[in-house]
Amino acid sequence: MNAKELVSKYLKSIGIEAQKSDLGLNFTYDGWNFLLWNDADDPMFFRLTLPGIFDVTDDNFAKAIMACNNINWNYKVVKAVLYDYEDRHERGATVWMCFEQVLDSSPEVRDIVLRAVNSLLAACDAFIKEVADNDD
Repeated sequence: MNAKELVSKYLKSIGIEAQKSDLGLNFTYDGWNFLLWNDADDPMFFRLTLPGIFDVTDDNFAKAIMACNNINWNYKVVKAVLYDYEDRHERGATVWMCFEQVLDSSPEVRDIVLRAVNSLLAACDAFIKEVADNDD
């Protein structure tokens, strides 16, 4: 079994129905939308993301970069990154939180998913607070 299948099975066991997409596995928890990336080259790589938590503009770019840097320094296995996007209607950037870990052959999926979700939510709160505190 790969990371996506293990997580999907666990989520189903706690009553969360995940949706498969081209990027991976989408699910909602506590009102937040999460995405577990599918990595075909490394099936036991676990990358859970909390996408689009903050819209980056020219005016807040520096604050967003500094807040990302602080999250990356202060939170274990959580990364805060700027994700550039372009679709048919617009172009921009948002901040994503990512939790990454390589799973062993018999992972404790429950523990990993709960730790990832809680770590991402805590990092998100810290990011939002830092950007708001620095808002002049």
